[in-house]
Amino acid sequence: MKARRYSAAAGAAAILLLATDAWSAAPAPPFDVAYRAWDAVTDLARTNNDRTLSGECGRTFRPFVIPGLRRQTMPEQDAAAAACVEAARAACANGKLRRSADTQTKCEEFR
Repeated sequence: MKARRYSAAAGAAAILLLATDAWSAAPAPPFDVAYRAWDAVTDLARTNNDRTLSGECGRTFRPFVIPGLRRQTMPEQDAAAAACVEAARAACANGKLRRSADTQTKCEEFR
C-alpha cells in the first residue's frame, strides 16, 4: 500500500515539474518578427554566399504555405521562429560579414 502511495506521489511530482518547466520557457517570437529575422538571415547568407549562416532557421522556418508539404505543428513553428531570431541576432552582430544598406536596415531590429 505504501509503495502505491509513493509511486502515485512521485508521478504527481513529476507531472508538476514538467508542467512548471513548460510554462517557464520563453514564449516564441510572433510570426512577423520571425519572418523579418528569416529575411535578414537569408539576405546575409545570400550576400556572403554562405548557406550555413541561416542554420536551423533556413532548414525549418516556412515563411509561406507550400502545397503538398506537411503542415508544421505549433511547437515546430515556435522552434523555427526562435531559431530564426537567434540566427539573426548572431549574424547581424557579426561585423565581418558583407551587407548592403538594405540588409543593414533589416539588422537594426536584431542588434
